[in-house]
Amino acid sequence: MRWTTLLFDEAGLDELSRLDAEALLGGAGDTLERRFDPRDLYRRWERQQWLASDIDLERDRHHWHHLLGPGARESLTSFVTSFLVGEYTGLDLMSPILAGCPDEEYLLFLGTQAADEARHTVFVSRLAEELLGLDDCLRDQLIASWSTLSPANRAVHTLENTVLRELYDAPRDHERWLRAVTFFHLVTEGVLALHGQRGLVRGLQRIPLLPGMRAGFTAMTRDESRHVSFGLHALRRGALEGHAEAIHEMIETGMPLAAVVGISPGGTPAHAAAAAASARDLLATITVRLRQLDVPHDFAGHVLGRCRAAQDAALRAPVTATANR
Repeated sequence: MRWTTLLFDEAGLDELSRLDAEALLGGAGDTLERRFDPRDLYRRWERQQWLASDIDLERDRHHWHHLLGPGARESLTSFVTSFLVGEYTGLDLMSPILAGCPDEEYLLFLGTQAADEARHTVFVSRLAEELLGLDDCLRDQLIASWSTLSPANRAVHTLENTVLRELYDAPRDHERWLRAVTFFHLVTEGVLALHGQRGLVRGLQRIPLLPGMRAGFTAMTRDESRHVSFGLHALRRGALEGHAEAIHEMIETGMPLAAVVGISPGGTPAHAAAAAASARDLLATITVRLRQLDVPHDFAGHVLGRCRAAQDAALRAPVTATANR
């Protein structure tokens, strides 16, 4: 485990992309468990740089058009369009979080996160253009990608926009800042982004194809682990300073929304089994994040109960009423 952690922490892009998926994901989880402070996370960012423009997608284009089956292309297209919207939204919404930042060392780290979100957007935009065949205009890519999102995914982004715009209107309201960090760093990045990247990295390792896509999403996973680690640190401190109620309110609102993203009912028995497995994995991710946040056990149980109820309702919904992909 110690050697795996060192590889995850110090590896360059080529070495990182060759890590076993479970070693990579274990390294990301270890970052969250080690409870780095913002200064530590800044230093890690300086060591863990990579260039989105340098990733070679030539082999990926050949694999995409000549070796991947239609089902794999459809599934990966859904991942790419979802991440394009998510990464650009993250970049767009960093402004109010930066403006409302209450601490100098927090601000130094958040500056690195804004740079990461821009890098991720550039990389996923390249995938959208060079593999999916979308227009090279980012605005047009975003419009096309938004139209493909499931209702659950749109609900998450809509609420995220609302929370961040409220902070934009009152940047010095510390509890609004904590609510925004709760939704952005804990719900969107800590649950949905890491859950999605985990599934994608595992899937790409099962097929010896798309080395550029695998390299980019591997590096993004390491970046996201820093972002979520910062969010957990800021929220634990905020709770200790007397703002637990605001944080818990946002968790109670946001986690049930996150718990149903990507879950759709109906279809074949295999589809139903995959949907149930995705629901269990999302619930396990939420459970771990609540533990890492040090929330009281009774509150964690309450939130998990709401998440299970939301998942049960999504899995039982009529197929025609749900557009999850």
